[in-house]
Amino acid sequence: MVELYDFPHQGPTDLFWVEELPQQEPIGNVAFSTSYPELDEILLFYPGQFVVVTGVPGSGKSTLLLNILCRIARQDGRKSFLYVPENEGFLRDKLHALWDIPQPAAERGFNFYMGTHFVCLSSRFTDQHRTLKWILSRVEWAVNELGVSMVLVDPWNEIERTKPKDMALTDYIGECIGAIKDSCRAFGYTFIMVAHPTKAVNENGGRTPALYDIEGSANWANKCDNGLIVVRDGNSCRVISAKTRELGAGKSPGQCWFNVDPRTGRFTAV
Repeated sequence: MVELYDFPHQGPTDLFWVEELPQQEPIGNVAFSTSYPELDEILLFYPGQFVVVTGVPGSGKSTLLLNILCRIARQDGRKSFLYVPENEGFLRDKLHALWDIPQPAAERGFNFYMGTHFVCLSSRFTDQHRTLKWILSRVEWAVNELGVSMVLVDPWNEIERTKPKDMALTDYIGECIGAIKDSCRAFGYTFIMVAHPTKAVNENGGRTPALYDIEGSANWANKCDNGLIVVRDGNSCRVISAKTRELGAGKSPGQCWFNVDPRTGRFTAV
């Protein structure tokens, strides 16, 4: 019987003594702002992070996230990859309305950033199956070749499922989330997924959804690094931090409030 201390140095490449195990940099050293100081109190982004955002239809999930990506493009120069099939046809106009800079600088700045900081994967101009594998292959190319650091997929239910017939849906979603996390950690980007709650929650207008209410699997709650819930009340919007896995990436439970301009969709922290 070989004793532990006799473990050969040229053994399996994925087995380490703890003192030799490669360590990640502390999250607090690499985390970066959402561009809203009030939101930063409950959420910070970092490379390799998987964020899940939920809320009933019309709560403002997509608009909040586009606000954030616009602002961090201007403030930090971060580039974003967008797969937003439901908004693709009018995405440019939507982003234009959010581009909150006085004219005429706004138009010049907007045109520059849309041409250099935002890449959109089109669901309309492809003969590929719209699977998660297809999306991740394009994401990884954009990270390597274009310097993308933020990825938004909105929503999950627009991705074609390739679930084997004998696999439970919750297991399939767990495998998909695992593939996303492997990719964003290997390539060092932040992945944001919008996932809708169940139909029962949508029809019960008085209850705030939870991460465990997301349709299809408890894995959305169990496997995300950060989980947000967006709640809309007229022109006011509440963002709830329901899960924070890593120290230095925000806090949960926590919440902050925004006013929403009904004309432009711009979010302003209260």
